[in-house]
Amino acid sequence: YLRLFVNREQMLDKIIKVANEAEKELTFEIGSNSDLILENTITNNLVWTIENFKKAKKGKLTLPTKFCFVDDLLNINHEGRVIIRMSVNPEYIINNVEFGTSRLKDRIDAINKLADADYEIGILIAPVIFVENWKDLYHNLIIELKERLNEKAKRKIFFEIIFMTYSYVHNAINSEAFPNAIKIYDKNNMTGRGRGKYVYKKELRAEGEDFFRTELNKYFKENRIWYIV
Repeated sequence: YLRLFVNREQMLDKIIKVANEAEKELTFEIGSNSDLILENTITNNLVWTIENFKKAKKGKLTLPTKFCFVDDLLNINHEGRVIIRMSVNPEYIINNVEFGTSRLKDRIDAINKLADADYEIGILIAPVIFVENWKDLYHNLIIELKERLNEKAKRKIFFEIIFMTYSYVHNAINSEAFPNAIKIYDKNNMTGRGRGKYVYKKELRAEGEDFFRTELNKYFKENRIWYIV
């Protein structure tokens, strides 16, 4: 436990040093190995990190999450230099794939809270899973975002879209841990990419990209789509 806190200080000192010495503004991804919003409920590490990042003269921090536990972050003076990207999916996908994560409604409520607290906000639609009725599911997801996000959140958000990558290793772990999960590997729609990894075929990915660009440009035409991959 002590080592965890020593390491966090060393890591943040390195980030601050790089940020201060850089010729341009840098954004540092700090949530690639774990969900820091969930972790923060136990360690308070994220609160500590945001509060101490103010020592940097410039730069930003960014992290993704599937959890709604943001209340401890709302009264921090983050100086507008923290970007929190909320990962969302249709409730069907959450219920059958993303076990143990926050409900869609709660994630949207968390986005509204963060927007009101002046955080930069991204919405990460990921992983996009092409189940049988995927267009209806993701259309309804976008409609729900349109209806439930408050006006401040709608002005602030940007979008990132990531299609699912399938791994035999992840499947083996998830199948044992969550035997009731839906089967997400589809040999008819997926193709190999590296050893034991599969991605959706080019034609389906192109169809998916066209769908999301059309839907988001219809309902969120003022909001930027950073990428679709």
